[in-house]
Amino acid sequence: MGEPSSSLLIAVADAGPLIHLEEIGQLPLMTLFDKLLLPDAVWDEAVVNGSVPRASLEQLPCLARTSAVESEVLRFIQANSLNDLHRGERESLFVCSQQSIPLLLTDDLAVRDAAKRLGLTPVGSLGVIVRAFRCGRLTKFAAEQCLRDLQSVSSLFVTPAIVEMAIEQLHRGPTQP
Repeated sequence: MGEPSSSLLIAVADAGPLIHLEEIGQLPLMTLFDKLLLPDAVWDEAVVNGSVPRASLEQLPCLARTSAVESEVLRFIQANSLNDLHRGERESLFVCSQQSIPLLLTDDLAVRDAAKRLGLTPVGSLGVIVRAFRCGRLTKFAAEQCLRDLQSVSSLFVTPAIVEMAIEQLHRGPTQP
């Protein structure tokens, strides 16, 4: 008998973590999620704009693209004062809300703030690396290197202090699923 669906780890992704993990060769870590929903606008931002190779995303068995009705997204954006966000960010928040998915993968601070206001849990690229370590997908050494690579190799803007805080989490042991 399979696990109940409530135990599945489902997330919606914004383009940032896809781009940044691809830049450090760690996009396959997205398979930590049982299902990863990708709104069409995020696909466009990541793939059509050339930041993430289509083949890299298509190799993720957990990936499911999703479409949103533009008029519904616009009503959601207006109702929640999210006009300053980009199309992919808006669609990601909308899909989380529409499908009752509490986990949003994003590296953008404004989107993280909006997600929290909407009762969602934002997780960034650094959080994905920490989760990969806690799930046994990365050794502590490899996870530390990935965290440092996010700062030095990827286009993610992250301060050394934030990277060190994430490394401290690796040393604390598991505190989240």
